[in-house]
Amino acid sequence: MALVGALHPGARALALALEDDPAVDRVLGLSRHEPPLLGPKFEFVPAGPGDPRFAETLAGADALLLFPLVDAADRDEEGRRARVVDATRLALDAAARDATVVLWSSGVVYGAHPDNPVPIPETTEPRPNPDFPAAGVLADSERIALAAGVPSMVVLRAAGVWAPAWGTFLSRSLLAPAMVGVRGYDPPLQCLAPADAAAALALAASGRLAGGVYNVAPDDWVGSRAAATAAGRRRLEVPERVALATAERLWRAGMSAATAGELHYHMHPWVLDNARLRAAGWVPTHSSAEAFAEAGRQVPAGLRVGGVQVRRGDVYRGAAAGLALLGAIALARRQAQARRASSRRRPPSPM
Repeated sequence: MALVGALHPGARALALALEDDPAVDRVLGLSRHEPPLLGPKFEFVPAGPGDPRFAETLAGADALLLFPLVDAADRDEEGRRARVVDATRLALDAAARDATVVLWSSGVVYGAHPDNPVPIPETTEPRPNPDFPAAGVLADSERIALAAGVPSMVVLRAAGVWAPAWGTFLSRSLLAPAMVGVRGYDPPLQCLAPADAAAALALAASGRLAGGVYNVAPDDWVGSRAAATAAGRRRLEVPERVALATAERLWRAGMSAATAGELHYHMHPWVLDNARLRAAGWVPTHSSAEAFAEAGRQVPAGLRVGGVQVRRGDVYRGAAAGLALLGAIALARRQAQARRASSRRRPPSPM
């Protein structure tokens, strides 16, 4: 079995899960940079798309799993799209014709729209929001994979993974004590537990799924206010105009990797129907509320921005989601306003 994009947290979760699978003897992880040490079955292959060893390794694999690495901090959108799409194409070209091929994607390809069905079935056409480029990159990779003519091609579209270790735009929004919401919107949210994501990947890698698209999602969803409560976070609601303008300014200033387009996913529904994957034998073990609670417990400590705690590395690298930083700024402003109001009510101190 070969994992292309071994640095992806999904690849790591799958490799660890396969350590206990007696049907799997060896897991090859392909990347130009070595991932953290995994189990004894894992073997790092220092190769990327276009390298001779990359094609040789994939040609001998009975199962190939593709994990597109979409770098949110990359401002060269066309270059990023080309790298991800080309990597998908080269991996498919190198794969053995009888190999099981799995592409790990995301429900963000459906887009976040007011008229989305709740939940969204796989028969719904992808409509990625144009101002959220990462969703468009994944949709392009899916099109190439599904058009490759591989009979056993499986695309897994995952619901939101909020666990901090996964580094998604959703998980980064947990880094501020206040989860930012847009005033007037309380969309349904799903939270996919990493263990359930790994189980879906293992099922697909086993070759027991018919080719096609499968949503990977918990059975339920919760409102955004309930999600914040489950994660142990305050919810801070910001006017839509302020949220969009601030997120755009942060992105243009290089203070955030997030575009204002991420806000759509905190305003409109994009919850997924898991009936097809459930019928194939996969069963989620966590509800959305349980997965939100688990993700909230995993939020690391960091530094304070104003009166708010934000992860240190994300602030310094500019990789924090715009919403997390927006939350820090908005909450700090609210606290400052409260302090000013309080000081006006207090009598002056004696000289």
